[in-house]
Amino acid sequence: MEHKKIAEELKKLGKTQEEFAEEIDISDRYVRNLETTDKNISISMAYSISQVFGVMIEDMIVLVDEDDEANS
Repeated sequence: MEHKKIAEELKKLGKTQEEFAEEIDISDRYVRNLETTDKNISISMAYSISQVFGVMIEDMIVLVDEDDEANS
């Protein structure tokens, strides 16, 4: 998941990290981590996040081409 999207969406909604964490039942420390680092997360976590943000799950997921990743 792209960390920039998390930060942008929280800002748009005017939610604090603590409020967001409580809504999806994770720690606010984990939210801070999501906002500062691209993370691989479970599909269920991506779904929960997309529901809070009111966006489609596809908008929250960054697909990585294995060939691109190997060349990095």
